[in-house]
Amino acid sequence: MPRELLRAACAAGLAAAGVVLLGGTARAAGPTVAECLAASDASLKAGSDHQLRAERVALLTCASPSCPGEIRKECIRRVDEVTAAVPTLIFEAKDGAGNDLGAVKVTMDGALLAERLDGTALSIDPGEHTFVLETPGLPPVQKHLVLREAQKDRRETITFVPPAAPPAPAPPPPMQAAAAPAAPSARSGGMGAQKVLALVAGGVGVVGLGVGTVFGLAALSKKNDAQQECPDLCSSQDGVNRWSDAKSAANVATVGFVIGGVGLAGAAALWLTAPGGGPQVGLGPGGLRVNGSW
Repeated sequence: MPRELLRAACAAGLAAAGVVLLGGTARAAGPTVAECLAASDASLKAGSDHQLRAERVALLTCASPSCPGEIRKECIRRVDEVTAAVPTLIFEAKDGAGNDLGAVKVTMDGALLAERLDGTALSIDPGEHTFVLETPGLPPVQKHLVLREAQKDRRETITFVPPAAPPAPAPPPPMQAAAAPAAPSARSGGMGAQKVLALVAGGVGVVGLGVGTVFGLAALSKKNDAQQECPDLCSSQDGVNRWSDAKSAANVATVGFVIGGVGLAGAAALWLTAPGGGPQVGLGPGGLRVNGSW
């Protein structure tokens, strides 16, 4: 009998310990009362902000069996309403050949929405959203959508198009022969070097004639004075000097006339033979006619 009593006591102790352990596990698995109240308040705030997905998560928390009865009952009622109001979206991704793609990452408003597409619907908050879909080896696609409340299984087909090939470089322009320099015109607007030399030579000739004329007149005047002083033979030194001055002036006049004549003749030759054509002399109506460029 004592051995049976001992066995019974051990069994009762093990059963009690099991109840305590199970009770502790149950309490650890469900939210506390404070957590249930906080989840209920969070669901109300998320609903006012039209964040239906966050509202449903909070309602599922306060609908747990460990929450107080009244709170749990209200959360269960509302979770069905919110689930019906959450829009859902199904993306169908294809490549340029029309093949389905599953390795597509989806972000919504900059936050990760799905690592890949498996054909299931994605829960989306109602409102305006920007989606970016990415797949390896192809440029990402951006989609701007407005989801309406309670809109279910909306389908959007996304086609990934390979990047356009860069345009081929334009062929180089054909080689063109360099234009030959234009031959200088025989008649130009400016005065040629030869004509300039002709003008210089003419100027020297004019100066030479002027010098010859001046000294020639001076020589005649000095000769007259010398003849008055010494009509035949000069016996005085003054007379000899007068004749000497007259000869010097005459020599200078001769040189001036020679230089003037040579200068004018050279100027005429240079001018008439300069490029651009010289004057043309001919008979015309009423007399002599001269044509040409000057």
